[in-house]
Amino acid sequence: MNILQTFMSLMNSGGPLMWVIFSVACIAMILLVWEALHGWILIKNARRDYHHLRFKPNHLPPPNNRISPIMQLLAMINWSETQSKEAIAKEINIHLAEITPKMEGSLATIAILGSLLPMLGLLGTVTGMINVFEAIALHGSGKPNEMADGISQALLTTASGLIIAIPVIFLHHILSRRANILMAITHQTIQLILHRNISALKEAYTHDRE
Repeated sequence: MNILQTFMSLMNSGGPLMWVIFSVACIAMILLVWEALHGWILIKNARRDYHHLRFKPNHLPPPNNRISPIMQLLAMINWSETQSKEAIAKEINIHLAEITPKMEGSLATIAILGSLLPMLGLLGTVTGMINVFEAIALHGSGKPNEMADGISQALLTTASGLIIAIPVIFLHHILSRRANILMAITHQTIQLILHRNISALKEAYTHDRE
């Protein structure tokens, strides 16, 4: 109960912008957790497919597995009309641009939220100082309590915005590096796929669609 009271006291001292900062922080953290789990699953499956294709000459990724990025690409190819490796490579390049945003997920949104948090803190600083100057204009320096409220609001919002933004930006950097690793593994796996027998590929994935 004391923790809740302390939390509510801080939120009230920081003014309405503290609730905005808190809401943005919650959204950012939820997205970070989701992207961490989703990215871990994608990389795990991508590495598995790469390993099998790299060390098992006759292996083909199972057609019913759509979690792996390479399988998403293979599922998009119109196998009935592809007659050469060049045609397959062309379709893969086209569809790769389509699934790249899916692999990156909400990283762009997280980056925006991470940059928004310090600006919200700065806005709280401005509004807090405005309250201080209004108190001075109305009452002079004879009411330190009202001046303290404005200063408290300015400091709390600034500190909160920065404290939350730092881990959000840092974690976004880590997830971005992992997205780059996923893209690299996917490109390597594509090269291995293109060295497979065309007839075997067409038979496996055309049969899956039927």
